[in-house]
Amino acid sequence: MASDTSILERSAIQKGKVFIHAGDEISRAYVIQNGEVVAFTMQNDRKIEVSRFGPDSIIGELGLVSDEISLLSYETLTLCTVVTVTRQEFQKRLHKADKNVSTIMEHAVKKISYYENIETQKAVKAAEIDETAYLLMNNLLKGISHDRKMEYEDAILPHLNGLIKAIKSIKKSKKETMTVFDEEGNATEETEAPDISME
Repeated sequence: MASDTSILERSAIQKGKVFIHAGDEISRAYVIQNGEVVAFTMQNDRKIEVSRFGPDSIIGELGLVSDEISLLSYETLTLCTVVTVTRQEFQKRLHKADKNVSTIMEHAVKKISYYENIETQKAVKAAEIDETAYLLMNNLLKGISHDRKMEYEDAILPHLNGLIKAIKSIKKSKKETMTVFDEEGNATEETEAPDISME
């Protein structure tokens, strides 16, 4: 037992360090013992958070069984203590296991990769939604079951988001001036257009 655990490297990662970059080939996994890590993606120079990981979470597990390129970057939010498992060590242990275990692992990897893609797409999509649209939607769907809520959210949220963005755009453009005419049709003055408030 001691020989198994001695090969696993335990180390500290300082707060604010990006220790996996999107596009990196993953060849090791990190088991978080202490601290918190954020997974994020970049869209037009904007950092979009996808998920967070705390103690007992594993990061990079896909790279232990296949040649995977990381879709996300991982950054420590606090000082983190991690145990590193290399692909070579994991494969060595996997070969000792029953063949069925290897088959299960291959299927598990495909599923994890699929759901990681979905979570990334959802985070990017959510980052494009105006916060007011979320508030309106939550008020509209209050009291509805989670499954029905998800169904309605997909149908309603894009339209609400478009509406809110259009209203904000109109309000912003109404800062223009307008010409005031007297009874004879002569221009008398220029004044700021009235604010059209939705409040």
